[in-house]
Amino acid sequence: MAGRSILYLGGSAFAADFVENLKNSPVCGYFGRSPSMTLRDIPEWVELVLFEVGPAIAQSGQTLQSLINSLSAYPLVAVTSRDREHRGIAAVSAGAQGYVCTDNLDIEDIQNIFDHAIQRHQLVARLSDSDNTVLSILKSINDGVIVADQHGHVLDINPAARSILGLGPRNLPNGDWGKKFCSIAADGKTPIQHDELPLVQACRGQKFSNQVAVYRQAGQSDTVLSINGQGLYDGSQSLTGGVITFRDVTEVMRRTVELEKRAQYDELTLLPNRRLFTRQLEKAMGRSQRRNSPIAVLFIDLDRFKSVNDTLGHDIGDELLRQVGRRLIDNTRIGDFSGRWGGDEFVVCLEDFGEPNNAAAAAQKLVLVLSEKYDVKGSEVYATPSIGIAIYPGSGETAERLIKAADLAMYQAKNRGGGRFQYYSNVLNSKLEQREELEIGLRHALVREEFVLHYQPRIDVGSGRLIGLEALLRWQHPRFGLLPPARFLSILESTGLIHSAGEWVLDTATRQLAAWQNQFELPDLSMAINLSPQQLVYGRLVEAVTKSITDTMLDPGCIELEIGDGDIVRQRSNELDTLQGLRKLGVRLSLDHFGIRDVSFSSLDTGVIDSFVLDQSLIQDVEENNSHQRIIRAAIAMARGLDIEVAAEGVETLPQFEFLRSCQCDLAQGFLISRPIHADKVASILRSEIAGTRLLARGMP
Repeated sequence: MAGRSILYLGGSAFAADFVENLKNSPVCGYFGRSPSMTLRDIPEWVELVLFEVGPAIAQSGQTLQSLINSLSAYPLVAVTSRDREHRGIAAVSAGAQGYVCTDNLDIEDIQNIFDHAIQRHQLVARLSDSDNTVLSILKSINDGVIVADQHGHVLDINPAARSILGLGPRNLPNGDWGKKFCSIAADGKTPIQHDELPLVQACRGQKFSNQVAVYRQAGQSDTVLSINGQGLYDGSQSLTGGVITFRDVTEVMRRTVELEKRAQYDELTLLPNRRLFTRQLEKAMGRSQRRNSPIAVLFIDLDRFKSVNDTLGHDIGDELLRQVGRRLIDNTRIGDFSGRWGGDEFVVCLEDFGEPNNAAAAAQKLVLVLSEKYDVKGSEVYATPSIGIAIYPGSGETAERLIKAADLAMYQAKNRGGGRFQYYSNVLNSKLEQREELEIGLRHALVREEFVLHYQPRIDVGSGRLIGLEALLRWQHPRFGLLPPARFLSILESTGLIHSAGEWVLDTATRQLAAWQNQFELPDLSMAINLSPQQLVYGRLVEAVTKSITDTMLDPGCIELEIGDGDIVRQRSNELDTLQGLRKLGVRLSLDHFGIRDVSFSSLDTGVIDSFVLDQSLIQDVEENNSHQRIIRAAIAMARGLDIEVAAEGVETLPQFEFLRSCQCDLAQGFLISRPIHADKVASILRSEIAGTRLLARGMP
């Protein structure tokens, strides 16, 4: 921008250096100076008048106001020093377009002040007398006022606005400030589109009122403003700029949000109330439709809650409900949400849970968690939940119907004794009832001696010699017949019965092994026994193995305990303590399902693991699957380097067996060698083994 033609009035010593620097700067194109404050004739070339504020004005026989009035035809900038800044502020209040401090500005700041003064003077000159009067009034009101020209340059900010926005008297917004002013919506997150910005609307002549927006400035907390705006016009009704007025409504909005929160959240538990939960559920149903994935609603009612209120008092009852709410939050996933429906009734929405059985698992978890002891103001309180499950869209197409379906299912669960969950769906209920029947049966299976072990032989790949067996649990159910572990193992684990069942397997298998070793004089015959991950967490496993070894007087090296490789990778302290305890007993430890889960070299090279079992999925198609061939060869090579034995399960064909032999795999088991068989049939196999007849030579039993 070309330098300005400047007339400077005054000759005080405090401004001497400033004047010299100004004359030689690019801001100044032409410079004229007069030590007198009274000029009858002002040259036509003048674009901007600078005048010193201070005693010189009074000495000239004028007041500050009269001087400014006499020069009102020109843009005026007062000149003062930093320690006399109040004089510059007074000059602006009297009608000057700006002021500069001679000892606190650089050239760029001076340029901005001069441009601002000229733009402001031009705008005021175009306004009608009535508009000027209005602007004068706006400066003195308690509402904030900002005036801008039609290009969006901010020309005036009244004292109230500076106070509301935290702007000092010297703060002069740059060109971008006005374009970004209040660019955030009332929620504090959503950006306001450019055409909807308050100053943009006003400078385009648009009239608006009560637009709520957030003023955000670095180092300050957000300020919420309610803004009115309109255009400014000259005498010929041509648009010259815009003006906005505003007031601080931050506290009002905070109170409004608090009231809305109270209207949407339960005061006791702080969970969403019935209205908010329903609204959230409707949104979740929309997401479910777009993703084509089901959602589940759980309706929860506390059994016999009334007795808690009647016997312990409502204060205890209220605290119990608070703790129930916290347990719901702590035991549901991120993305799921809970609410209080009323009284002792709660609701939960599950999203992205996959199979319906997973909703049942979540409900079962809540049954267990909510049934645990509550410590309420020094009292031990117990409460069990009845839970109804409704799946969208099958159980209802609206939020209201879906919740009603879950409510009906809850009453069915309560009628069956409480402390359980129930599906609204008949199909799912039949599966649930079958699971419950299995669970009830499992609780009596040990006492009724319904568990049996089958054994699958394992041979040395090189010689074909039988070296051991794997014990496999079966359940002789009185109604469903012989069941494999896949039908009931998850129930054993979820109910905690896995520990007693696992100890029975350990005791039965080791006693049977000792009997076979003694009967057939096979002291090296080994037995592999599978462990559940849950058994590793508790220390009673080490005690159970110790007891079995003591009772049977077996060589511990003949017992091989198989664990999933993921269990050793996690390396939780409880599990590692258990593994170290087992290792000290001398039993062998093996990683099951090797090759299909993540496992690290560091977890193998610990001296704890003696062998691993290749997963049967690698063996099934090894004849044509080059990838599986490479995995098996690499696994066996790694095992050789770590002095770890390798077994393969699921061997069903001679080509599979021959491939394993070519890779120098140590051990193999599968239908090619023998199916899992009852203990009575194992005896005949052992007799043949002693006689020199190998299993592969006998064919499949």
